[in-house]
Amino acid sequence: MIHKDLQNPYYIEWIEFLKASEHWSREEIEKYQLEQLRKVIKHAIENVPGYRKLYKSVGIEPNDIDALTFDNFRKFPFIEKEIIRDNLKEFTYPTEDMEYVTTGGSTGIPFGFYRDKKAFARELASKAYQYYRVGWKEGVRQMVFRGIPINTEDHTEFYPEFNELRCSSYYLIPEQMEIYRKKAFEFQPEFLKGYPSSLYIFAKYLKETGKDFPQVRGILCASENLYDYQKELFKEIFRARVFSHYGHYEMAVLAGYCEYEDIYHVLPQYGYAELVDKNGNIVTQPGQMGEIVGTSFLMYNTPFIRYKTRDFAIFKGFGCPSCGRPYQLWERIEGRLQEFIVTKKNRYISMTAINMHDDIFDPIKQFQFYQREKGVVVFRYIPKGSLSSDVIENIRKRLLVKLGDDVDLIMQEVNDIPPTARGKHRFLVQELKLDIGDL
Repeated sequence: MIHKDLQNPYYIEWIEFLKASEHWSREEIEKYQLEQLRKVIKHAIENVPGYRKLYKSVGIEPNDIDALTFDNFRKFPFIEKEIIRDNLKEFTYPTEDMEYVTTGGSTGIPFGFYRDKKAFARELASKAYQYYRVGWKEGVRQMVFRGIPINTEDHTEFYPEFNELRCSSYYLIPEQMEIYRKKAFEFQPEFLKGYPSSLYIFAKYLKETGKDFPQVRGILCASENLYDYQKELFKEIFRARVFSHYGHYEMAVLAGYCEYEDIYHVLPQYGYAELVDKNGNIVTQPGQMGEIVGTSFLMYNTPFIRYKTRDFAIFKGFGCPSCGRPYQLWERIEGRLQEFIVTKKNRYISMTAINMHDDIFDPIKQFQFYQREKGVVVFRYIPKGSLSSDVIENIRKRLLVKLGDDVDLIMQEVNDIPPTARGKHRFLVQELKLDIGDL
């Protein structure tokens, strides 16, 4: 069977472009990025009322765009998710093929916006292009730990169009992990893919029980921070190359490991990435941490221009001496917390798995999970307006589909959800003492 993505012309077109631009010099990259910045800003001013009004308020006129440089682009105002969320119509260019998608991300602030099929195909192609560095290709056998409830008897499901065996990460208890281990010997995966937290729990089970696992070629980690202690355990247990990438649903910045070093290479064809300090200044010193600010070259329905992601990275410099790519380099990603809920049956559920990509949280301004007792979770929420008990009950039931029947979920309306001292909005406040994650 032909891999489903290879049947998509947008996907193939973008893969070919990325391959053709693989050996661009830094000057060629900067030329391309400046062209794309001018293009997306011009589009935003001409077609997106929210950006037109924002830029006019700070004295930016359409005629200024032709003379745009990186220096004066850094004087453009930042955009934050609340501005787009609360004025989505004003910040959207409508087309017939656009679709509405939502993400709560790691911040607990529900956020919906629009994208088209071309943008999403290019997103998938960009990730695939990074995986190529470690020998992955479309159609290889992969075993994927997904944050979705799989309601088969063994909580696994095979998808032939991707040649992947999906295993639900909601059931990581010893007896279920043993089922996954045995299924792996039947399936013989070439790559493992999933949240680092889920793969870590599985690897710990293998180590503690002394049970073996079929040899794989690589471990593909996504959607969470990858920590050194996890990486070392993966190498020990699976004896394979570990690859990590950073991205987000807004598709403004994408970065992935080099094939030779565990350093994040920011993909320059995908978007324009900046790291800024707390005063909004560009981070230029190696070892300095900054907030990731992205401008997407893919998103035109709801553009993201100088978008503050609320994720952080450590700047390393430009140009990798090992692979030769003149890309922006980050030592590591900060600010993506691996957080877990513990169920009555001692299942660990990563909060990344609770991320919903539909309209479930549209009636809510902000939310946060809270746990201080095993198997009992409080869902704190700030409503956008008056909500009926039926709406709240529907949200509760939808969440329990993901959490499972060994969690008591309490819905609690609040007036305020304060951020941390660093200004982060915690997805989960966990007061149980756990032996994994950031707690």
